[in-house]
Amino acid sequence: MRRAVVDLLRCPVTRAAYELDPIRTADDEIVEAFLVSRDRRDVRPLFAGIAVAPKDLRAHLRSQGSVYLRSPLHDPRMVRFVRGQAGEGHDAVPFDEVVAHYRDLVVDPPPGYDTATHPADEALDRRLVEALDGVRPERALHVGCSVGRATFVMAAHVGVAVGLDARIARVRRARNIAVTREHFFLPGPRELGIKELKIDLGRLVRDNADFVVANPEALPFADDTFDLVLLDIEGDDAHAEAERVLAPDGRLIVRTPAERAP
Repeated sequence: MRRAVVDLLRCPVTRAAYELDPIRTADDEIVEAFLVSRDRRDVRPLFAGIAVAPKDLRAHLRSQGSVYLRSPLHDPRMVRFVRGQAGEGHDAVPFDEVVAHYRDLVVDPPPGYDTATHPADEALDRRLVEALDGVRPERALHVGCSVGRATFVMAAHVGVAVGLDARIARVRRARNIAVTREHFFLPGPRELGIKELKIDLGRLVRDNADFVVANPEALPFADDTFDLVLLDIEGDDAHAEAERVLAPDGRLIVRTPAERAP
């Protein structure tokens, strides 16, 4: 996660700014760190380049502990902090969703393999072109980013795109796609006897995309932070939070379930 995005983060309870206690960096990215809110002695982990800032961190680590228990951690303090609280709850990557949203990037697809862009991603790109009308917002937030493809669509139209979801396995997959510099593979079609297919990540705008684990009903950002918010979560509380973090002259785009997954 880039330092500029870390600086945007706030405690989801008090909205106080965090102090950064960095552990490991790579190039201009913060890979492992603690986010410390001294006003309430609140500490959140930033691991694998992802800030983990749900409203109830203990409950989150217990309910989705399977991902944290198998994730590589480097600093002993981070190991004790995260794995000491992680429970047996399970979360997993929805591979069907990954394939559906990234299959258009497959290199040398086998005969008959569908490489059409997912209709929701194609429609979002058109909607952003029309809505922004040549204006490039500085900061954008995607609430309910799941495996990240719509966040990358947004990244092509803005200065900084932040994807946010409450489910760590999906966010980790999106983050991996954002930072992978070698080859990335999708599960192949079993009916064709193919285990995996290489995809061309060079067709995505990724360098300005970051990802956060947090609750849509308690966004870890200050008021008026974003010029553009894409809301892919239903509910009055999530809608109110999206409006809270949106700048006064910003634009809110709300997609219905039908628009997200036609």
